[in-house]
Amino acid sequence: MIILTNDQISELLDMQECVEALESAYRDLGLADAVDMPRQDMLVSNRREGAVHSFKTMSGSWPRAGIAALRLNSDIVTWPPVNGVPRRVKVPVSEPGGRYNGSVLLFSTDSGQLLCMFSDGVMQKTRVGASSAVAAKYLSRTDAKTMGLLGTGWQAEAQLEAMRAVRPITLVKVFSPNPENRRKFAQRYSAKLNCEIRAVDDPAAAAEGADILVSATNSMQPTIMPEWLRPGIHVTSVRGSEIPTEVLKNVDRLVVNTNQPVNAYPARGWPSEVPEFSNGDYGRPDLGIIDYAAVPELKDIVAGKVEARTADSETSCFHNYKGLGLQFAAIGSIVYKKAVERGIGFKVDDSYFTQTVHP
Repeated sequence: MIILTNDQISELLDMQECVEALESAYRDLGLADAVDMPRQDMLVSNRREGAVHSFKTMSGSWPRAGIAALRLNSDIVTWPPVNGVPRRVKVPVSEPGGRYNGSVLLFSTDSGQLLCMFSDGVMQKTRVGASSAVAAKYLSRTDAKTMGLLGTGWQAEAQLEAMRAVRPITLVKVFSPNPENRRKFAQRYSAKLNCEIRAVDDPAAAAEGADILVSATNSMQPTIMPEWLRPGIHVTSVRGSEIPTEVLKNVDRLVVNTNQPVNAYPARGWPSEVPEFSNGDYGRPDLGIIDYAAVPELKDIVAGKVEARTADSETSCFHNYKGLGLQFAAIGSIVYKKAVERGIGFKVDDSYFTQTVHP
């Protein structure tokens, strides 16, 4: 069994490979040749005022790669107002020095053995970005060249790199509330990707003329406005709260990552305290307005069971508001294979993770 760090994961990941692996995994899921178990969260109070301990798990099995994955997070979560709008913020308080807790475990579907463990941070943003790219491959115009990007943080980086893997993006207009952040983002990625990236002063300017519009923020309020829809545009986000009901109702083609619910198990009192029960991972204001059970899932688009974009004039939306454990199995299979081939990672005696006692 091997243990990998985020830095090692970064060395092993290639966005194009990740997009291709996820596309294959989604196709298998759509054909019932792979399995995904919906995310589950437990929420309890702790000693920090206004914070909860969130224990999150999701899992998936991809027989084609011989990998099953379990992703788990043990987070201290808060919802402070930023510019008058609540944001979901994880607090890094684990020792030493204030750190986060998130892990992925990869198991063999042939032997049941634990093969690999690693922190989930780098893979987390990569699988979200790559999923958005798989959706854009089927839902955006093939000649999409202009991208609007809302956000300049961890998730925004992966969204940009992933979209560039499937579409000939030549111009990116990026906005975030902090002028310095958007300036630095534009400067860094213009050089890294050899692409024109232009920092703009308001979100409407980022959306103007965009063939693909991506919101990659941690806002608990809508960031994509209905008036920004125009013929041919494709929109997506990394959080459910970023896309309002008016947008979802008015696009020609709406696709969700999954219509399976996030199962939240809160201790007493927390539903009224946590914003995500009304607009976020655990609940939506448009339930009853939009029948999510009837909305096509990405797996069915990739498997050819549901039609993808049929005309350049269509407006489309990939509502990427819930993740899949299968994503970690797909991208994890790449990481594990490369790590073994290159001899990367800290090796641990398997006897620590197996037993002779019948469990």
